[in-house]
Amino acid sequence: MTNILKPGILEPVIERRLLRHGVHSEQIEIFGRYFENNKKNNEDKTIKKQFYKVCADLLSNRDSERLLLYLPLSILNSAPEPFCRAYMDAWYRLLHVYDVRENFHLGDCFELDARPRGGLERVVKCAHLTPWLLRDGFISVENIFDILECNRDDLVLLQSFKDTWGFIREKGIPGYDELYLLEAKTARLPERKRSRPLYVSKKRQEWLNERNHPVELLTPNAKLMGPFSKNIETLMPQLEEILARLDPKEIVLVGGSQLKGYGTKRSDLDVWNLKDLEMDPDFRPGSPHAAHIYLNSIWLGGTEVADSLEQIADRIADLYVSSPDYALQYGLRRQALERLESDLLQYRLLHKGFVRFTGRNQFPVPEEMDGDCPFYDDEYRKIATMLFVKYVWL
Repeated sequence: MTNILKPGILEPVIERRLLRHGVHSEQIEIFGRYFENNKKNNEDKTIKKQFYKVCADLLSNRDSERLLLYLPLSILNSAPEPFCRAYMDAWYRLLHVYDVRENFHLGDCFELDARPRGGLERVVKCAHLTPWLLRDGFISVENIFDILECNRDDLVLLQSFKDTWGFIREKGIPGYDELYLLEAKTARLPERKRSRPLYVSKKRQEWLNERNHPVELLTPNAKLMGPFSKNIETLMPQLEEILARLDPKEIVLVGGSQLKGYGTKRSDLDVWNLKDLEMDPDFRPGSPHAAHIYLNSIWLGGTEVADSLEQIADRIADLYVSSPDYALQYGLRRQALERLESDLLQYRLLHKGFVRFTGRNQFPVPEEMDGDCPFYDDEYRKIATMLFVKYVWL
């Protein structure tokens, strides 16, 4: 599918590359079949074996090891040994990665001068999976004790483990009777409390009002797992209006929750002017902070650039996919991949989209683990897993 519907409108680059090069196509098909079979309670041993093999391969790759954070927790039960090894190898590597805590919750990040401690609170998110790893025998209390002992000065890591003690005890998860050994290692840390902003700005109040307002989905039958280009038809009146206002050589990129399928009739489109992006050092083409804009958005071009729009989009995409900088600098690749991850799996699917689309808003995991959101829900995790495999790659 290329230059769909009319000249001057181009579907997201990442989808065209997926179709053109067949990247991950076999893996995507295996994941899709596995989830569909499980949905129908029709377990196929061949598909199950293929699924765990593909998961192990992805977890062994540094570019895709963060898939671990989103894989459905139900697949840990009775998983084959090669998968378990790959999973735990990735888990141990992620123990040294600090993420913004609120990214895995509601996305309620305060303005810089409204943050009580001046910065964003951090978490080692894979540590929050500890209850399930204990439950299914991936790790023992002795293993966790050793981790805490070896990292006794890493307060973020220790706090992240401490968040799970109450849940482990409440659920009677294997090892809870030895929990006092672990609790002693984290006893000096304060209890986790939800931060409150130093002030409530007008913008924040609008965000709170919008979040709590009853919503009507723009595309209630959308496929949250993609492809997003199927949602473009619903957006056509807005896109044609933007297109009609463009100067002949002007290019804009359009994205947001409406494109991804969980936008409401009140949601605004995110619109970026390519010339403005090129002038911004943080969002210029090739910047890892802007990977999601160039790869996950619809491209619109004026009459003089409509015929060359695909070549322009591909040339910029090559800065991420084919350039020596991204091939040789792992830190740069990591930043760009995590930006794609946050755009597709966290903002706004985790924060608002899943609840809006499914109506599910009860999640029985304690607040200390930021459990009052879909992060631990297997239905959210299936969607997030499929999106990760399809679109979080360079």
